[in-house]
Amino acid sequence: MTQATDAGLPRTPTPVLRARAAMGAEWIKLRSLRSIPVTLAVTVVLCIAFADNVCSNNVANYPTLGAAGKAAFDPLFVNLNFVQVGVIFFGVLGALMVTNEYGNGLIRATFTATPQRVLVLAAKTGLLGLVAFLASSVTILVAFLTGQAVLSSGHLPSVSLGAPGVAGHLFGAICYLTAAGLIGVFIGVLARSTAIAFTSVFGLFLVLPILVDKLPHNAAWKHAGPYLPSNAGDSLWGMRVQDFLGTTGAALTLAAYLVVLGAAAVVSLRSRDV
Repeated sequence: MTQATDAGLPRTPTPVLRARAAMGAEWIKLRSLRSIPVTLAVTVVLCIAFADNVCSNNVANYPTLGAAGKAAFDPLFVNLNFVQVGVIFFGVLGALMVTNEYGNGLIRATFTATPQRVLVLAAKTGLLGLVAFLASSVTILVAFLTGQAVLSSGHLPSVSLGAPGVAGHLFGAICYLTAAGLIGVFIGVLARSTAIAFTSVFGLFLVLPILVDKLPHNAAWKHAGPYLPSNAGDSLWGMRVQDFLGTTGAALTLAAYLVVLGAAAVVSLRSRDV
């Protein structure tokens, strides 16, 4: 009498193995697609250069300030002001993680190899989140140290990393840039086009706040201004946004944007053929 054996039967991969395989595939694509590493490097270099340039300009212009201007001078705000532009670069970086594959048709091979589309999105989101967090950490810390050194060398007020509240503002800036990258991923899934995704990121973080700010004070949408992702993020790194709920409210608002856009991206992936 022979005993049945399943030695020759293929084993179903466990969820952990599937997740590791998906992350491994995304890591290979991230390294092989030249536009993403180049965009990442350009983002870090430009943000640091922009921060140092702003500090240098303030050193040159500080003697011309009046007593009130010198009293209101905020070295941390001057140093981190580049974050308002940096979020666009990080948003574009996140969008490229998705739109590159749609542009060259690689997305079909991706979904053929990994039919679980939500798993693909989770892998892209996790990898981009990690890369954006590391890149933003380097950007913020280097920009802070070099910027404060520029201010100090010009005999302007400066702050140290151990000063009260500084570490919290720096961490808030890192979280904001990371969130911008994740928002870019979800916009890329929804748009599936590099041009549309870039325009959407630019409009969301730069154009929309300006439009809302120009509305009449009695307009209903005027009250939504502090809750835009840009204003919520600015509240995290120390920019004073009028009528906002504070750091906790800002963090929850950004988290809400990530949840809503992430859910919309999941629905989009499941409802479309590609």
